[in-house]
Amino acid sequence: MRFERQFFSTKPPEETLRLIADFRHLMSWDDSIQSVVPRDEVFGQGAEYDVRVLFSGNPIDMVYTVTVYEPGVRAVLTGVAAKAMAIDQIDVTAVDQGARINYNAEIRLAFPFNLIDPVLAIGFEKTVDHAVEGLIRFLSA
Repeated sequence: MRFERQFFSTKPPEETLRLIADFRHLMSWDDSIQSVVPRDEVFGQGAEYDVRVLFSGNPIDMVYTVTVYEPGVRAVLTGVAAKAMAIDQIDVTAVDQGARINYNAEIRLAFPFNLIDPVLAIGFEKTVDHAVEGLIRFLSA
């Protein structure tokens, strides 16, 4: 399942990307997140986070790693759980009044859950939309 969203921030690209990619801020904009515990004190490529996300009433524990970080340009975070993998790619481009954000989330489910991707995609779509709304509010604060 792949979800792509585009939105804007009035903050500069470097600040925008850091606020999104440093998952210590994740609970500030995604209310499906129950907890985030950073494994590293310093944010950057290689930083890891223990994240508990609630999906359809079920808690899912994931370990997210910042696999790519180019300040003000691009970040990729990869989350691994027992039966799923998530890849979040955030690309940021400078515009006159701030930054344009392209946010792509890919969710890969293990067998047999991958067989019902189209059904689960409906729930994930709502979760993604709600998180993006929260992110837009967070970035405008």
